[in-house]
Amino acid sequence: MEILGLTNPYRGDKPCSRAFRHGFTFRWVKGDRYVAVMRGFCVDARRYLILHDHLAGHQVHEKPQPLVDAISAPPDEWWDNALLRHIADSWVNGRSHLRRTG
Repeated sequence: MEILGLTNPYRGDKPCSRAFRHGFTFRWVKGDRYVAVMRGFCVDARRYLILHDHLAGHQVHEKPQPLVDAISAPPDEWWDNALLRHIADSWVNGRSHLRRTG
């Protein structure tokens, strides 16, 4: 799937932020107008700086996974981890069938 304003998940040559939340990876690349959503925990074998990580007990994918969705986002705030977490949580909260219980 090719989306104008979204860096292909198979490229890893641009700085980005990632949030691993709710069983998905939310990847926001510098300059992109969208946040990529991929199922599972996708690290693309390029982990440089991790501020907060809960991957224990989950399968980690070292290669990019298929895109599940693309969420509209402001292209200049890719570095804002709190905003990325908010975008991720809002996306899941809007999809009741994805919310984890218990």
